[in-house]
Amino acid sequence: GRASYEDFVSVVMTTMKRLKGEAFTVQLGHLIDRVVIAAIEREVELESEIVGEGAATSAGSPEHIDSAKKQLPLPLLFAILSLTLNGDVSDRVRLLFEGMEHDNSASGRSGGAEGTVSEADIIKMVDYLQRTCQLVPDAQIVQTETKYPVQGYRRGTPAELVGCAKKLMADDGLWDEERKGGGGGSGDDVRYDISDFHRVLRTKQVCAWGECYRKTKNLE
Repeated sequence: GRASYEDFVSVVMTTMKRLKGEAFTVQLGHLIDRVVIAAIEREVELESEIVGEGAATSAGSPEHIDSAKKQLPLPLLFAILSLTLNGDVSDRVRLLFEGMEHDNSASGRSGGAEGTVSEADIIKMVDYLQRTCQLVPDAQIVQTETKYPVQGYRRGTPAELVGCAKKLMADDGLWDEERKGGGGGSGDDVRYDISDFHRVLRTKQVCAWGECYRKTKNLE
């Protein structure tokens, strides 16, 4: 599903005031506003690329977009909201995972076991976290094909980061592609539960919120 930033914040504020009282406000709201504006500009760029270069009208350019009205994917809005959470990391992980589940259910894409999401969902969420600067910069570095005169590097794509994360998890005995439904199929065949999702975020190749620097391997 999709929603405008204005409608999303309205629902969040209404819900939280009911739970916390009328004095409730969103901390760091100015930060969210700036992140949303950047996210909307990126969404417009992506839509223009899909339609084709030169096909976008001036009304679709960032300077002509009403940021509060632009429809954004709900998982992206939840990723942005996670920037304001004061709870522990498990709360953020649960928020993001449940956001993916609800989005799949609302869109009729729930094709796997209950309590799981597809690899495509995981890659998209890593994309949203990367776009909103919630991944450690060092973790996103991948090597290029340039080896001479010096090794070249670049920022990895979300799909590359998730692929590297799976390899690291497999090396630690925390991932079995066959057991998860892969077996050489598409990314939608591979299913992730909330623990798998948390482990992906904690790998050195994703490292959301600096989680890879924790010494313990336990998720709690």
